[in-house]
Amino acid sequence: MTFGFIITRHVNSETTNKYWNHNVKLIRTYYPFKKIVIIDDNSNYSFVKSDFDYKNVEIVKSEYPGRGELLPYIYYLRHKWFDNAVIIHDSAFLHKRIPFESIKIPVLPFWHHPYDKENIGNLLRIAGYLKNGTFIRQRLSGSEVNILGMNEQKFNLCFGGQCYINHTFLSTLEKKYNISNLVNAITCRTDRCGLERILGLLFNNEFKNLGKIKSFYGDIRTHHLSFNYTYDNYLNDFKNNIIHGTLIKVWTGR
Repeated sequence: MTFGFIITRHVNSETTNKYWNHNVKLIRTYYPFKKIVIIDDNSNYSFVKSDFDYKNVEIVKSEYPGRGELLPYIYYLRHKWFDNAVIIHDSAFLHKRIPFESIKIPVLPFWHHPYDKENIGNLLRIAGYLKNGTFIRQRLSGSEVNILGMNEQKFNLCFGGQCYINHTFLSTLEKKYNISNLVNAITCRTDRCGLERILGLLFNNEFKNLGKIKSFYGDIRTHHLSFNYTYDNYLNDFKNNIIHGTLIKVWTGR
């Protein structure tokens, strides 16, 4: 089964242009021949510059500005570049080879977080754009009947929509829920936060064992300086050969 990488990119400064370049260089260190697809979400192209003439890198300029973390799923459904996709942000940096070719499960987030009903009104609005939306809204609101003491409401969000996912599995989600229609619902950062929760629910519902496995690297709150680890922090650690994990996420105010 083949696999490749899909990176979501948004460049709005000289600094943020460094993210995707650094990301690609690191992937090439560990996977010199794997295809990389960059989904560009409304970048300011006066700042976009490639450090090298990268090989086997395809750039897709999205026609849906502001959809961010949803875009890899939309375009991966349209273009089966590989059997399995590694979906990450431009600001997530790989520092060790992960044997993705050995993974036998259909989906696995890189980080998770227990579902928290954050902004539940907006979550329910977004769910209305999906097929089987009533069922999804019940799960999101926790209003299902709790049969025989089984707490089916418990699931984890998929942080940033970043995960390893099989194309056949994603196609199954599309047929059952019509997730492509979310391009009409996801238009801002608040909506993209909602997407993390809805993806987590859909992944959990269609792959039950995910409730036990949860993610590659655990709760995002355990990440080094979680939500406060900046690119400058990372560069300082990188230069001093202090790397706090296999996949490092930096946070930026874009």
